Amino acid sequence: MSQNIINIGYARVSTHKQDLGLEVQIDALNHCDQLFIERESGSNNVRPELEKALKLAQTLSKKGTQVTFTIYKLDRLTRSMFKLLELIEQFNDSDIQLVSLHEKLETDSLIGRLLCMILGFVAESELENLRFRTREGLRKAKEKGVKLGAKRISKKKEERIIQQYLAGGLSIRKIAKTEQISTSTIYKVLERNDVANNRKKVSQNSCQNQDKMVE
Repeated sequence: MSQNIINIGYARVSTHKQDLGLEVQIDALNHCDQLFIERESGSNNVRPELEKALKLAQTLSKKGTQVTFTIYKLDRLTRSMFKLLELIEQFNDSDIQLVSLHEKLETDSLIGRLLCMILGFVAESELENLRFRTREGLRKAKEKGVKLGAKRISKKKEERIIQQYLAGGLSIRKIAKTEQISTSTIYKVLERNDVANNRKKVSQNSCQNQDKMVE
């Protein structure tokens, strides 16, 4: 790394399930002097790692360092057209060159900045189209009587969960692990069957019985 030249990389995926996509980005950005990695939706403008990367880039640029801010693909930076315009303006004001490897774009020229904005518009349009198709799909499914949301567990499984819970030998977490469901589902089952208070009563009765035995 040259003292007067630095390449800052930024990689982003929306969830932890997209590790393969993250590996592709990291591999493409392995030439960067410093790499910031974020797991956050592109539609979310509050991204701590991006803020850190931008702050470092701006600080170094003010000190006279030639800074390049590199991303694998433009939509890894943002999916919002307005946010992209804001970021490009920040880069220009701080004399930072933005490079997008996939689109082979650089913002050190007017044409490069224009292409960035066009592709940013396309990315946001694709996101809006996806949201529209999702809403339409849900509406049509509802019209056809399709039940949406998570599939409810069987009555037999609910009874088994309640029995394990009332027995008091297993924690919520262990029951969830045994039944291969989430702890939130356990709580919903208990709430739906008004079991939570019943267990308290059982515990109280048990304590009262123990007191009588001591007496």
